[in-house]
Amino acid sequence: ASHIVAFVHASHGMFDPPIPTKEDEANAHLIAAAPELYEALVALMDLESRDRVMPAGPEWDSARAALAKARGET
Repeated sequence: ASHIVAFVHASHGMFDPPIPTKEDEANAHLIAAAPELYEALVALMDLESRDRVMPAGPEWDSARAALAKARGET
């Protein structure tokens, strides 16, 4: 089933009707996918750290920073 999760309002003037751009639509899709992206990243991090050795490298640092930001820790 399809349902609206987020609506990105874009108006190019105070009294103009909203005219969504491709960027507005992309942002709305990203917002709608955020919960699933978050859960997938958490699961990936959990899977990779089961041996109690945290993966290293800039990509993993970015993933940890993104999760911290999503949790409001930064």
